[in-house]
Amino acid sequence: MAAVWSGTLVAASLLAPAPVAQAEPLAEIRGTVTKDRIQAGCPELKYNQLLQEIAFDTVFYAIHRVSNSQQLIAQYPGKVHSYVGYGDPMAAAVNHTYRMGAGDQIRDCAAWSEYGVAFIRVEDREKDYVSIVFGRPEAPPPENKPAEPPKPQEQPKPQEPPPPPPKQCPPGGLKSEVPAGQECPPPTNAVRVSFDRGLGVWTVNVRNEAGIGGRCTYRAVSQTGLTGVNRDFDIAPNGSASFSVPAPPPLTTYEVTTTCTGTYDGKQVEFGRDVQKVSL
Repeated sequence: MAAVWSGTLVAASLLAPAPVAQAEPLAEIRGTVTKDRIQAGCPELKYNQLLQEIAFDTVFYAIHRVSNSQQLIAQYPGKVHSYVGYGDPMAAAVNHTYRMGAGDQIRDCAAWSEYGVAFIRVEDREKDYVSIVFGRPEAPPPENKPAEPPKPQEQPKPQEPPPPPPKQCPPGGLKSEVPAGQECPPPTNAVRVSFDRGLGVWTVNVRNEAGIGGRCTYRAVSQTGLTGVNRDFDIAPNGSASFSVPAPPPLTTYEVTTTCTGTYDGKQVEFGRDVQKVSL
């Protein structure tokens, strides 16, 4: 039986005929495996020389029924799985190997990380034999490290004092309470002024929407600088006040400013300011 090998000669004790070394078939098979692996979206497999030797021994067994693979597999630090196919030409042998299961293993991205291939041509049979062997090294066992000394017990942290209670705000403000250390916001922009326009006399209506009362001032000044009516009056919390003033003269516009101030949280604050331009 005449045989032509491609790759490294292994298992010389198997009494096989002298081979003629050819590197091209192995390179072609490896290229096919890499291409199909990438097309499957998997990382490339690393080529392993020991797995190549196992692949050649697998082909020897398929041809001669003599094998040394167990000794070789024992040298590999992990799991090994081999597939053999045959046909003519070599592409048919590769396809047969794929159908025998190698194709599914190539497309299994998580199963293997290494591989090796073999090719032998048997001229008497007019057949090419191809083997693809997959391997996955096992992780080395963890080293026995000396036990770490027990960690010292952590001392309990001193309890932090509870946060101070919030500050209660006086009635009439914008909030009922604020965080400790902050100022209570006073009422603001809480005064509304309207006019009942009569013949020669107008009634000024002031409405307080704040929860505090105080003292208010009404000032009217014309655009020419002529001073109109000025009034000072008190207003109750959420209360109102009304008073009469002369109507503006014809062709005269007054700027009327009404301000109200009062005591809130121990401070004098302005809780309302209304500014309007009025004329007949």
